[in-house]
Amino acid sequence: MPERIKFTASRVGSLPIQAKEYAVWDEATPGFGVRVYPSGQRRYVYRYRAGASRSAPARMVTIGDVRKLGLEDARRVARDLAGQVARGGDPSAEKRQSELDRVRKRPFADVRDEFLTKYVDPRLRPRTAAEYRRILTYLFEPLANKPFDEVTRADIADALHGIAERGIRQANLARAVIRKMFSWARSVGLCDENPVRDTAPAGRDVRRERVLSLDELGLIYRAALEPDDTYGAAVRFLMLTGQRRSEVFEMPHSEVDVAERLWRLPAERTKNRRPHDVPLSPAALAILASRRHGRDLVFSTAHGTVFGALSKAKRRLDAKVLELQRAVDPAASPLPRWTLHDLRRSFVTHAHDQLGVDIPVIERAINHISGTFGGIVGVYNRAPLLKERRAAFDAWDRLLTHAAGLGLSGIESVSLNSNRVAEAAL
Repeated sequence: MPERIKFTASRVGSLPIQAKEYAVWDEATPGFGVRVYPSGQRRYVYRYRAGASRSAPARMVTIGDVRKLGLEDARRVARDLAGQVARGGDPSAEKRQSELDRVRKRPFADVRDEFLTKYVDPRLRPRTAAEYRRILTYLFEPLANKPFDEVTRADIADALHGIAERGIRQANLARAVIRKMFSWARSVGLCDENPVRDTAPAGRDVRRERVLSLDELGLIYRAALEPDDTYGAAVRFLMLTGQRRSEVFEMPHSEVDVAERLWRLPAERTKNRRPHDVPLSPAALAILASRRHGRDLVFSTAHGTVFGALSKAKRRLDAKVLELQRAVDPAASPLPRWTLHDLRRSFVTHAHDQLGVDIPVIERAINHISGTFGGIVGVYNRAPLLKERRAAFDAWDRLLTHAAGLGLSGIESVSLNSNRVAEAAL
């Protein structure tokens, strides 16, 4: 096929399809041509150099589909483009900029959803991805319909100020998440600057240091003994094992090794991505035995999903605790605010102070590696300390149930004989 031909409508429409795409140029109009693709498409194009010298980079602009645009109309467009080039213009660059401007005018919500789909979901753990989605969808909802390239530092600062009224930690977390989103958007060309970069953190995030006393733990344990109370059972299991909230509430029955009295957490479910075996005390095994309901998750809803109404359930538990307090002292005040994570800190503190458990054993017990087992020690010392951890959990079981006024004959202590406990769990 010759490179240059005299264009007619019939000739352009019948250019042959080949295995590779190729271009044919019009003899009458310099730079005006047709590209023919293996798929059968034929498109009018205009070719030029973006500059006066012969070394200037070559550019090509697509004019339109041969089937939809007449030859003379396409030729007029090519001549208009030639005029722009003669005046020093660069039609290809201008077209790209116009497309970029159009993309950047998309609403904040569209870019947010693209960020969640393309960056967050493939890279982050499901729980973390869900938190990103919650923050960007609900906390920054006022920005949803604003053109993305018009979101300013003032907009971000104003949104963060409103979030800070709910809590400093929440605001600082929200700032980190939206900063990551704008960094990603900048990396893919959706914005030139990150408006979050020069905003100030909401304030110092003060770490919680609440350690519940044994009396407080005993009250909560007793209040959580209501029959068929999924949340209460999970809270007691948290207290007995000292593990993380997500690990307990998302725990499947398949992770429980009743014969070995172990809860075997796989690496993909732990924060540090290391498998973790948790020795199960008699009371912990008894809780698991009571949760045999035919659903995959130990502490699931009636529909088999992860228990999610934590705040509402926590308020009910607090009310039950206060009821127990006022049965003894009608003028009793509610317990100072406590969280589920405080139970983990309380386990660590009392295991060391009350039971004399060594710190290395405690760190192995809660699968924590940044302290004694951080650095070179964590690399070379892989001793599981299983015997010591089992003794610690059994001693903690006795101390906690005693604080709850249950003793060895209490509701949780089905039996201290591991064989009978295993049979009950089956």
